[in-house]
Amino acid sequence: MLSGFEQHGNRLEEELLRVQLEIQERELEMIRAEIFDNVGQVLSLAKLQLSSQIPKENEHLSDTLASSKMLVGQAIQDLRQMAKPVTITEIREKGLIHALSHEIETLSRIRNRKIEFSVNEKIDRFDIASELIAFRLLQELLAVFMGVSGTRPIFARADLRENDVRFLLSNSPLLHASQPDMVQEVSPEARQMKIRAEMINADLQFSGTPDGELVISLTLPLTH
Repeated sequence: MLSGFEQHGNRLEEELLRVQLEIQERELEMIRAEIFDNVGQVLSLAKLQLSSQIPKENEHLSDTLASSKMLVGQAIQDLRQMAKPVTITEIREKGLIHALSHEIETLSRIRNRKIEFSVNEKIDRFDIASELIAFRLLQELLAVFMGVSGTRPIFARADLRENDVRFLLSNSPLLHASQPDMVQEVSPEARQMKIRAEMINADLQFSGTPDGELVISLTLPLTH
């Protein structure tokens, strides 16, 4: 019969596997979004121009072809510079803070949303299990904000404190709210997120106001 410690270890291993699969699936979603939203639109416009009726005068034809050539060239450049989503290898090698910054930068561009991210001071690495699970939680929480914040900008912070790091996500620059634990109104998956956070001894809290202000905090103990 397995001890409580062994059972917890097995659950953590299973959760890590699920988290890694979810991160990989998210990578593919980001790539698809980049292709469809950016490159696809440019190529469609170029195709429309090339398919239009050929101008009667050669100088007009030359201008049309030059414009289409420029659009196709832009699409090719976009493909070469396409956002590389955060990968599991990147999290393992460069850490949670770097990966979160990369994720926010990619989301800002692909979703055309203003997302500000700040760190109060240098934060050391956590253990790899905590970093992978915390990254996936923050990835899910950013998706929540995308869905419920409308056109409001999103503000993210990582604050190093004496014994932990507190990650804050908000659609208010003041980063405060009342009426804590409005979990069900935020996301139907919120309770499962809380369970996942508990597996790495992290604390996940939701709060909001009637006018739509939302704050989510994830507090992760420092690895000593």
